[in-house]
Amino acid sequence: MDHITIIGKSRTGSSLAQAIRRSAGMKLSALIPAQQKKYPRIDSEIIIIATKDDEIHAVSERAIAAASKKLRLIVHLAGSLPSTILAASPGVARLTLHPIQTFPEPSGHLLRGIYWMASSSNREAIRWANEFTKGLGGNGIITLKSEALPLYHAMTVLGSNFITLLFSGIEQISTELGQPPKRMKAALRPLARQSMENAIAKPARSVLSGPIARKDSATIRKHEKALKGLDPRILAIYEAFLKYGVTLGTPKR
Repeated sequence: MDHITIIGKSRTGSSLAQAIRRSAGMKLSALIPAQQKKYPRIDSEIIIIATKDDEIHAVSERAIAAASKKLRLIVHLAGSLPSTILAASPGVARLTLHPIQTFPEPSGHLLRGIYWMASSSNREAIRWANEFTKGLGGNGIITLKSEALPLYHAMTVLGSNFITLLFSGIEQISTELGQPPKRMKAALRPLARQSMENAIAKPARSVLSGPIARKDSATIRKHEKALKGLDPRILAIYEAFLKYGVTLGTPKR
């Protein structure tokens, strides 16, 4: 049975701690705040660091200094950084393991049914990542080389934070329309959800709809005129959509 210590009480770290506690075949030894200047003795085979990207190296140094000879693997959860950002220690493998999920609040349930990205030059670390994520109810891992991580992470931001920011714009437009943003977002939920399902199930260019797909310039000009009275960043986003969308060559619908 793997004994695992998590350093960092972030939403991701706390979610992972909950999931490990409910799993079979592994035991959570400790959940340690990353801010501690000196960590208590860590008597675990695995250390997982769940802290800010720019703190990972320093935290890993303190963690290794506190670890017993049992330690065989140290892991961080930052999707854009290679495993080599972790401090090196003889006989200890290093691994990047990134959950492809967002955590609005700590919840171990959010780790079920997801994919993870794993990156390491150590084969045993990758093998462990596959077993570990399946033990948490995950769908498996996507293995990438370290040089691919910045592009991979940019993709996850487009798939998550970009959607959140778009709905921030929808909240502003709702207010301008004199409608409660919560109610308007509820009205848009079926449209947004179906659009996302369409784009996941099929090539995006085949399911793009509306005036961009139809190349309906008259309607697009009306949109641009209406958006000029709002935050100029919303219009900039819309115009960026146009520049990208008109090249997709979707059929009229």
